[in-house]
Amino acid sequence: MRLVTLNLLMCNSEECSGRNQALTLNPGEITPGTTQFNHDLTIRMLGKLDWLAFVNAALRLGHELPDNITEADHQNSELIQRIFDILFNVEIQTGELLCPNCNRTYPIEKGIPNMLPQDH
Repeated sequence: MRLVTLNLLMCNSEECSGRNQALTLNPGEITPGTTQFNHDLTIRMLGKLDWLAFVNAALRLGHELPDNITEADHQNSELIQRIFDILFNVEIQTGELLCPNCNRTYPIEKGIPNMLPQDH
């Protein structure tokens, strides 16, 4: 699972319906990806990301990013490259996603998050 995917996922528990927030990543095995850098794609993604959730997930993977990003940062090629690499070239092979509302966990195995409800 690439970190860009995390932005698309949400808890499917009935008690979280309508009040979903970003899932917390607890990574296990990580492998590097080989996606070729695309500056324009990265800039487009910035407007769609839950930035705070992305920064927190990146921290859990050992990558530091600024607390916020401005239009001026879009011209910082080193920062944009780093964001791209974290979004597309960090592949989470194992781990889990945790819902901060209901504490439901979703396992990640072989790079695939299992979002089907798991009875505890």
